[in-house]
Amino acid sequence: MTQSEAAAAALAAKLHAGQVDKAAKPYIEHLARVADILRMRYPDATPAELEAAWLHDALEDTSATAASLLAAGISEKAVEIIRQLTKPHGAVYLDWIVSLVRTGNVSAIRVKLADNEDNQNPDRVAMVPGADRMVETRYAPARALLLASLT
Repeated sequence: MTQSEAAAAALAAKLHAGQVDKAAKPYIEHLARVADILRMRYPDATPAELEAAWLHDALEDTSATAASLLAAGISEKAVEIIRQLTKPHGAVYLDWIVSLVRTGNVSAIRVKLADNEDNQNPDRVAMVPGADRMVETRYAPARALLLASLT
């Protein structure tokens, strides 16, 4: 793990302290898996992409702002990716995915694909009531759109 990724992981742990996912597991575990998936699927993942993997939900789910991430030493490239990965309040998920695809930001799309893959993990889905329906209606269609944009 590079120094910038380690700093992003430490900041993510601080920002998401006490948060749990839908399976009541520490939220930081999801972020670690997203970074691992990104690294595995895209061995050429940039430092900014890996920072963004750790912090992809920071603007949406914590009190962090783009300015506070920059002040904490997160790279401008990573903060831009994180901004693109932040679903606007009230946005329809698949409409937002279409908007993300239209940006053509390959880095943001790759991080979102890693996030999507973790959200569809059968072990994780089995622990969350109703998650199989979310995979069917939300995550699988989003994955198809995201993957198609990279080809």
